[in-house]
Amino acid sequence: MINEVYVSRQSRDTFVSRAACKIRAGEQVEQGVVRILPVDGKQCTLVHPWPSSSSSTWASGSGCVQFYTTKPSEASAKLVPSADEAGRYEVLALRDIEAHEELTLLDESLSWRGPAKIDRPQSQHQEPSLVDCSKVEARPDAWGGVGVYATEPIRKGDVVERGVVQRLPVDGNECPYVFTWSEDRSVWATGSGCSVFYNASLDGSENTSMTRNLDDDTFEIYAIRDIEKGEELTHLYKSIDWRSCFTDLKALRDKTLNKLDKERAEFAEYWADHSAPTIEKMMLDDDAASIDKLERPEILSQIPSFTGKEVLELGAGIGRFSGVLARKARKVTAVDFVATSCVENRKANAEKNLEVIQADVTTLDFPPGSFDLVFSNWLFMYLTDEECRELAAKLLRWLRPGGHVFFRESCFHASGNAARRFNPTKYRTPEQYSGFFSDAEAGDFRYQLSGTNFVESYAQLKGNMHQYWFRWQKVSPASERHLMTLQTGQYAPAKILRYEKIYGRGYVYTGGDEISQKILELAQPLREGASVLDIGFGAGGTAYYLAQHCAGVYVHGINWSSELASFNAGRLPQVPTDLRDRVSFELTPECGVPENELRYPPNIFDLVILRETLMYLDREDKAVILRKIKQLLRPGGCLVVLDYCAGQKELSATFQEHCHRWHYECIPPAENEELLKNYFQVESQDLTASFIKYMEEGLENIEQSLGPKSWKSSQMDMSRLESGVKDALESLPEEVVEEASQAAMQKVKLYEAALASESERLKDDYLWARETWALEKEAAETGDLKWYLFLARAG
Repeated sequence: MINEVYVSRQSRDTFVSRAACKIRAGEQVEQGVVRILPVDGKQCTLVHPWPSSSSSTWASGSGCVQFYTTKPSEASAKLVPSADEAGRYEVLALRDIEAHEELTLLDESLSWRGPAKIDRPQSQHQEPSLVDCSKVEARPDAWGGVGVYATEPIRKGDVVERGVVQRLPVDGNECPYVFTWSEDRSVWATGSGCSVFYNASLDGSENTSMTRNLDDDTFEIYAIRDIEKGEELTHLYKSIDWRSCFTDLKALRDKTLNKLDKERAEFAEYWADHSAPTIEKMMLDDDAASIDKLERPEILSQIPSFTGKEVLELGAGIGRFSGVLARKARKVTAVDFVATSCVENRKANAEKNLEVIQADVTTLDFPPGSFDLVFSNWLFMYLTDEECRELAAKLLRWLRPGGHVFFRESCFHASGNAARRFNPTKYRTPEQYSGFFSDAEAGDFRYQLSGTNFVESYAQLKGNMHQYWFRWQKVSPASERHLMTLQTGQYAPAKILRYEKIYGRGYVYTGGDEISQKILELAQPLREGASVLDIGFGAGGTAYYLAQHCAGVYVHGINWSSELASFNAGRLPQVPTDLRDRVSFELTPECGVPENELRYPPNIFDLVILRETLMYLDREDKAVILRKIKQLLRPGGCLVVLDYCAGQKELSATFQEHCHRWHYECIPPAENEELLKNYFQVESQDLTASFIKYMEEGLENIEQSLGPKSWKSSQMDMSRLESGVKDALESLPEEVVEEASQAAMQKVKLYEAALASESERLKDDYLWARETWALEKEAAETGDLKWYLFLARAG
């Protein structure tokens, strides 16, 4: 009971208890329960002797008793241990106490231990109390200890109690009755009210969550589900994995939780640490307000139109984007699993079409076709890989056909400068996110990546190019060819790297830098400020080569593979600033053939490149793309086409099968030239001899980079290694040596397994590459395959 008492702040780190009303001598001021703490009260006056005559046992108390001013004499109240129940106390008034008077507690031990707290000026009015535990009480639990129970029904998202803490010189690794109160786990504190008496939930059924405000020594405890009157209140003990005093609890917890549950618990703990409702906490950066001025407009500029649409916002936080989305959308459903953030979102954004839901996205469900847009800002990096895959599949079902998913994540490493006590965040590569969404299916529907890039405002303000956004669309393949562009694994990251081992960095097609130089020579002169369009940008080899060798020239590339788009975005931080400023790229479905693609202004490009690209289009689409290029080229501009062609009328069965497998649409050189002449003046060169040379070089690179010499296998003697580990630890206790050696050997076995897996992958790559390169070399030698370059100039 603390209805007679309130707590106010005296200074940054000092709180005082005051009487909320007049209290007469002999009346009870409050009652509560104590926690015995391993603190030396002779050195610390922030704890009380327990019982009052003790000089060896010290305690903190519930309610507000921790924040009374202690005095060796002439105090206004006295702490009296309960005669019939160990650990309980009541505070009685020793004299009449006026309203708003600071409460002082008689502590005769102060005459022989450290200095007493200093008297402070008396307040003339009641300030809002920093402590409110009126909805809870501490009482004996079913295990012989003390627990906390609701004294009234509490709704999900409501405050259960709020309060303040007192920092203590105690080691929380040894004492379980204090809170971690610093990011580096070196400061510990006890709390007001009933906060230190909440028991742990070990099976994921906790019903409350604490938000810690480390800077001002305050906290709030929220209900994370509806709570009945009389129900015990429990926390997720956030430090259970690393505090030695919780070893037994952790063992019990681990018996009931699987690995995925533990990872979810870690993320819940992490955001409990950073859940104060401020933009700095949401962005984990103390310069968040300045960043937000540029970053938020940039993110909004990349979102598809949501005017009049149904929008689902996941990981909405305090509503930084919720209000903006709601002002244009028909309805916004904003979801976040941090209760305090949801409360702040509702306060900040009062739009009638905004519904804020406190929930874990991994347990959400909506009917199919519920939304036109799903938006999230920093969410997937707080999910496990399996949860990312499952959520990507769910979102595909929840979207209407043609709807979009837009999300933004920190890739590679952390971006904000906020101190972190620990950090379970998954800093993935853009290619990993591409994999999650590319693999998702919902009947005939799949995702098509329609855009990705790093967040330019972060690069501008912080020199950080590791913030990425992704925009995916729900599509139904309109043709077998469109399905092929979605499903092909040809440009998965590992396979791109495989191509580069053969062709050179940045190249997934034949000829590497030599052909890029030949294109440059054919296109000369490229004046400063010239614009180049590279259709079939690949991994950027040609584009970056031209930009590097032509000062002031700008190159824009397009790909239709989401895997390549993600791969290129992930490499941007490695690109020198000058090149990055002059080379851009985008994702364009079906090579730009649909009418709504390649809608650039006419007469804008000086050079267009089609390097091993036309061969993926059927005859009709080849004509469509050439017509579009004609409109985009400036008068006098040129188009360079380098492509596979059918070398003879009747192709061998082996080469026909090869073309079918890779979706090549090879036509004779003469037919290619005829198509080009419909729009351009054309010159052609037969480069088949060069192609054969490149194939021979490729076979040599395959042998060197992927061949048997690169297959590694473990030669470790496991028993000898284990014996060596034990010998090195022989001075330690036997059980410690055994546990440490087992852990070390488990790591070695994992390394061996990874090594074996990598060797198997290299063997598969080697066999595939050697077969493919040998087949195409033979096709060129026998006349099935011709490799032609066409130089086409606009009239």
